[in-house]
Amino acid sequence: MTQDAIAIDAARFELPPTLPILCARVTLRLLEDAALPGYKGAMLRGGFGYAFQRASCPRACWNVSDRCVADMICPYRWVFETPHPPDVSHLHDLRDVPRPFVIEPPLDRRADYRSGDALEFGLTLIGRGIDYLPYFLFGFEELGRAGLGRQHARARLERVEALRPWHIAGQTIYQDGRVQPDTDLTSFSRSPLLYSANAITGRAAHLPADLRLTLHTPLRVKARGAFIERIEPPALVQSLCWRLSALATFHGGGPWPVDHRMLTEQARDIVVEQEQVRWLDWERTSMRGERSRPMKLGGIVGSATLRNVPPDLRTLLLTGSLVHVGKAVVFGHGRIEVQG
Repeated sequence: MTQDAIAIDAARFELPPTLPILCARVTLRLLEDAALPGYKGAMLRGGFGYAFQRASCPRACWNVSDRCVADMICPYRWVFETPHPPDVSHLHDLRDVPRPFVIEPPLDRRADYRSGDALEFGLTLIGRGIDYLPYFLFGFEELGRAGLGRQHARARLERVEALRPWHIAGQTIYQDGRVQPDTDLTSFSRSPLLYSANAITGRAAHLPADLRLTLHTPLRVKARGAFIERIEPPALVQSLCWRLSALATFHGGGPWPVDHRMLTEQARDIVVEQEQVRWLDWERTSMRGERSRPMKLGGIVGSATLRNVPPDLRTLLLTGSLVHVGKAVVFGHGRIEVQG
């Protein structure tokens, strides 16, 4: 093989082959009247993390997992506090290792719920995060028992459905307190319900060069040291590359050997038209550390038409629609949609 052929082969774009994605729909049934926040990402993520730790850690570790002296990394630390190995030099600028899950809160901004109403939201598990599916189920059971919102309104985990790729329907894997008989949670990482790299690439091959991009939840992506306030394709692509690379490294089969700079350069030729975006401020209270503190996590929402999107970037954007893009994605931020 010639040197030119080797160079061409090295530049060939492929998604991380060992980073499957599971998209699920979770249904909680309210047992009491509740006043819930309009945007429920922080409520679901915060309450769920609290419940997950109690489902997977001994009591001595609750709220002090940073002092855990166990040799083996427990499910809670692997999912919520994934350690940063010192030998991963190519991600030396990464301050926070991405979590292998995303919670997608409902977009309707509904606040008033009555006893008997359903609260549905999405859950995406990525790579090794799928192996911890049983802990996620138990964590959501505990979240319902602990209660939702400021009044801690009780709820029960009614149903969890694994959605078939590119469909709104799926297979029920949990119903009313029990895992379904035809569901093997120990081997779910090999389920045909998962999105594979081949499935995503095949779907992207049918997308046209002109796409409609919709930002459903705040997109927090930085360029030149500040959060972007308009859609900038190079910044969007670079953020996606970093996210997929980190997910593949920490929660997949290893580093993703793709030329990020080449993809970012391709993005410079994308033309943005019919852009209608705005900055949406969003604030949550962080309970980490000794005291609670408010955090502003705003970003841009809206839509635009992207023209002349190269095939590789269509695949990348389609992947981003599954795993989200930018910062604060565990709360549901960075939820994008691409349509032909």
